[in-house]
Amino acid sequence: MRSLHLSLMALFLALASSTPAFAQEIKTVTAEGVAAVQQGAVDIARDAAIEDAQKRAVEQAIGIVIDSQTQVENYQLISDKILSQVKGYITRYNVVGENQDSGLLRVRVTADVSMGKLSDDLSAIGILMSQMHKPRTMIMVAEQNIDGSVNAWWLGVRGETDLNVVEHAFMDTFTEKGFEFIDPAVASKEIRVTAPYRVQDLTATQAKMLGKQADAEVVIIGKAVAKLYGEVGGGLKSVQADLTARAVRTDTGQVIATAITHAAAVHISEISAGTEALKKAANQASDEMMTKILALYSREVGGTRPVAITVSGLTKTQFVKFKDVLRNQVRGIKDLHERSFDGTTAKISVDSKTGAQQLSDELVLRDFGTFSVEVVGSTANSLELKVSPK
Repeated sequence: MRSLHLSLMALFLALASSTPAFAQEIKTVTAEGVAAVQQGAVDIARDAAIEDAQKRAVEQAIGIVIDSQTQVENYQLISDKILSQVKGYITRYNVVGENQDSGLLRVRVTADVSMGKLSDDLSAIGILMSQMHKPRTMIMVAEQNIDGSVNAWWLGVRGETDLNVVEHAFMDTFTEKGFEFIDPAVASKEIRVTAPYRVQDLTATQAKMLGKQADAEVVIIGKAVAKLYGEVGGGLKSVQADLTARAVRTDTGQVIATAITHAAAVHISEISAGTEALKKAANQASDEMMTKILALYSREVGGTRPVAITVSGLTKTQFVKFKDVLRNQVRGIKDLHERSFDGTTAKISVDSKTGAQQLSDELVLRDFGTFSVEVVGSTANSLELKVSPK
């Protein structure tokens, strides 16, 4: 009995530690609610004021995830889908103040809001993904069941482009939250996979290059393998699946989420057990990675996002002037990081409250003195600029 108790405790701790951090994130906000006191019914007014304060608390939390303009544009949708169920986002609240004046009861509360659930639901109704310009995703996860061949459509084995178990699981999980996927059958025709790329374990650089060819903004790469561990009695076979995955932005090469999962399954057929174990591991990984990606998107929409800028054709003096204009004349720039300067080409990264497209609009309107700046290319998170003398 003691051994069973310790095993259950270890399992609980393992599950708790494996839960993505953002899914557990709680934001404490302070809000005030107001209600009219009618016919001396203070208790009824207090309940109404508390409900109003809870609604205001969730509205504040929404403001952390998306900007005010987006809230205005999507007011009805947010009101119908989010604010109609505020208690689902508030895990705890405390009344910290109350006063009555001119027939109105004002109640002040502190409320703990579940940011993970709020972000999930904003994504589910399309608001968060719309603010991120609906990045298209491509899956490139190599999969191998019990002693079978590797299933990976980009390897070109027998010309197969069928989805495997892991890809299906990822697509099922992500599409529920508004993610758009590029069909592997389409991608296999669009991209040119040369010999160096016909490998099971793609690097972030390789994913970046292949994803660009298919017009994908994000590529999920990885490998999943199912192995037989023996029999457990009654002719049942025990199989474990191990999966590693990473999500890579194709414009910057930034790894935005990772997952390492393991899952076991038993079946009289080792192939069926392997399939079930792969599916379990994929479901765990897709849930974890989706939570991390949504957390990143939420932070970027509500705060700043990194934008990689490459500028060509400038001298060191012009580079200094360019950085000065960025820091002091371009709205939304919160920080600037110089990556390199080589001859006439500079690479920098900025933390911006807007995306690359809005940033490029700002730059073409700025006065750089003796030179002008032309935008020659852009993605959601990168800009390619060229300097020319006036």
